Amino acid sequence: VGPAYMNVQTTTQEGILRAAKLGLVPSGLADIIFTGNPRFAIEHLYDRRHKGRILALFRHPVERLISKFYYVQEADWEKSYHPEYKQLSLLGYAKSDIASDRNIMVQK
Repeated sequence: VGPAYMNVQTTTQEGILRAAKLGLVPSGLADIIFTGNPRFAIEHLYDRRHKGRILALFRHPVERLISKFYYVQEADWEKSYHPEYKQLSLLGYAKSDIASDRNIMVQK
């Protein structure tokens, strides 16, 4: 018997729900699942019979802010791109609303 595959996208809530419907965790096909929304994944993919372990990797918040500063100045393929971001200084960006972090992984 050859290898088995399951094509799922676990970085979105819709993808997690699809993975749950397909039985990703009970199938035993995945050794590791990556997601930016672990709470949602835990609630929908795992149960008392199918438990998992969690590993979290965190980037320093200042390094993330600086990286995002340079990214938003160049990422013209993003829907949220605004050419005027290129005129911002790092300090101006850090004080702006666009620098606010809505990432669920670093909220309280």
